[in-house]
Amino acid sequence: MESIKVADVPIYVAITMRSDFVGDCAHYTELTEAINRSYYMIPQMTRSQKQFAITGPAKVAGGQIAPRLVTQLLNDLGDNPDQLPILQHALMRTWNYWQRHRKPDEPLDIDHYEAVGTMSEALSLHANEAYDELTEPQKAICERLFKTITEKNSEGFGNFATRLPTSVA
Repeated sequence: MESIKVADVPIYVAITMRSDFVGDCAHYTELTEAINRSYYMIPQMTRSQKQFAITGPAKVAGGQIAPRLVTQLLNDLGDNPDQLPILQHALMRTWNYWQRHRKPDEPLDIDHYEAVGTMSEALSLHANEAYDELTEPQKAICERLFKTITEKNSEGFGNFATRLPTSVA
């Protein structure tokens, strides 16, 4: 934080964080003041912007998404911007599944989306697939690694896992 106070040195600091952690910055006076001087909240996407984010990449890649799947994805996404990375992962898994199992001229559709677990399970299923491919010693390392870099927290808005910056080497 001291380096940004030097006027003749072109240093810029960009900080991103989840909105549910902004309040925790109050523990650090200088950080709070810096955030208050330059705070920029990214506006939430409109439904049509979300629709474009869903259909645009598929169109660029030569695919098509059935309108009913677009509606389902938008409904599953809802108004929670924290779900955008989950949507991205579910779409990637749906696209990959569709490429392997599609019929000629068939668009991505709900059955492809459901086959990968939808937004509610796609990430967990993918993580389990990766974990199941590990040897027993690798599984032990993986378990220790994830327990080291995450923390279960019940403060605030219910239970959620928090990623912690940690050195493991």
